Amino acid sequence: MPPPEIAGRPSTVAPAEQPRRLPHLLLKDAADRVAWLGLIIAILIIIVQTIQRFAQPELAARVLDSPVNRLAALGSVLFGVGIFALHRYRVVSATAMLRFGIAIELVVATTISMVETTLPLHPGEARVGMSALGPWIVMVSVFIPQRPAVTLMSALAAATIWPVAYALNTARMEFTAAMWGPVIVWPVFTYLMAFVAYLISRRIYGVSVAAQEAMDLGSYRLVARIGEGGMGEVWRAHHRMLARAAAVKIIRTTEGPGSSARDAELAVRRFEREANVIAALQSPNTVYLYDFGVAQDGRFYYVMELLDGISLQTLVTTFGPQPASRVTEILRQACRSLEEAHQQGIVHRDLKPSNMMLCKVALTFDFLKVLDFGLAKSIRRADVSLLTMEGVTAGTPGYIAPEVALGDARADGRADLYALGCVAYFLLTGALVFEDPNPTSMALKHVQEAPKPPSQRTELKIPAGLEAIVLRCLSKNPDDRPASAAELSRALAALEVPSWTDDAAADWWERHLPPTSSLRSFAQPVQATPPVLRKA
Repeated sequence: MPPPEIAGRPSTVAPAEQPRRLPHLLLKDAADRVAWLGLIIAILIIIVQTIQRFAQPELAARVLDSPVNRLAALGSVLFGVGIFALHRYRVVSATAMLRFGIAIELVVATTISMVETTLPLHPGEARVGMSALGPWIVMVSVFIPQRPAVTLMSALAAATIWPVAYALNTARMEFTAAMWGPVIVWPVFTYLMAFVAYLISRRIYGVSVAAQEAMDLGSYRLVARIGEGGMGEVWRAHHRMLARAAAVKIIRTTEGPGSSARDAELAVRRFEREANVIAALQSPNTVYLYDFGVAQDGRFYYVMELLDGISLQTLVTTFGPQPASRVTEILRQACRSLEEAHQQGIVHRDLKPSNMMLCKVALTFDFLKVLDFGLAKSIRRADVSLLTMEGVTAGTPGYIAPEVALGDARADGRADLYALGCVAYFLLTGALVFEDPNPTSMALKHVQEAPKPPSQRTELKIPAGLEAIVLRCLSKNPDDRPASAAELSRALAALEVPSWTDDAAADWWERHLPPTSSLRSFAQPVQATPPVLRKA
């Protein structure tokens, strides 16, 4: 599915306001071009030297067989082949490949300059044409898209190599210094070519960015940030062409200097597989995923339905522990979401109050939506690790199942039922099952300590049957918990607790969460400077 453009301002790129970094697709294309340029140059150097040896053996003996020139040519060939191999096997990132593009421009410029200045310039001898260094500099600017400022700096550096090489060869071989005119004419032309390369780069770069943006299809405009967490931000958005609001979750990436192109490629594949798994979930109690993609700056994003409501975390921290009848209804709805996921072999692994929202859907109040299957893990596929975001802790310490805390790869849907028991405990008491400021210690308590009954942690009345179900969900041994979310739902339905009716829910929302309430995600104020994410 084609990912949309997500932007907070018009997408046109004015020539005077070039982006400070290459867009994602342009960067990837530039990396490909650098690799192929390295290979082509290596092949051309070998071909040119071979032809020269057959066509002009005397010149080859005087110039090409010079140890310095041999070393320079060999270095250019090995460097060209090397960067092609690094890219071919995804050893380095696209950003690193772009830096190699500058390096190969300078390495080949050194080879050209050393070869051209090997023979002495006789006094009074006219210099016809220009150095091959000028066309090389222009060719690099055309072939490899770079920011114009970078192109100019690298071109000037390459042009400066020729007079340096001339000075070195003159001193090394004790040439008689030629008149200034013949010596200076080639460097002057080469510097002129460097500025031509800069002008060409400005034009090509601007056109490339504009053309890439012109290919964007649908679009979402970010309006207001409605949430932020350890993995990223959530923004309220509007589709530019459809009358539909949406929520866009932008995932933070952790590409560092040691990351390679293979790492980035695996991350994209992992993200796409995970998003496809989440998109397959159709339970009305699971948040719907509309779209997903990779932005030009490499960040991942989901486009989801925009929910009108509050998280269970906000519900309890703002309004306190909830009545048993309401908690029972919330748990039953959560079971409907989890049962579908578990039947498809998907474990949520990060179920917690901030990932569960109580919403108004059409005319229905207190409709639960389970969010953020971002740590979802398949228990049916052989490549289970590919559905887990690398570098992300599997679960939250306050709601983590013992087997997950111990790193048991066989953890199944019953780990989610343990987390749901922790959520129920929090809803009933307003407190975590285990209190500890140290996350590691808290996780260990889930493994080692028995929880206190929730009735001992609150003054509200908790039916004995509901408390028994919650404690059963909190069993250390997965075999002692309900066998499935469906079984848990049936046990909740059999409880003799007052029902939480639609009228009771509507009345509660009218008193505590009117449409203008700032607690509702749908009512967040517009922010002036949303980030810009354009599709990759």
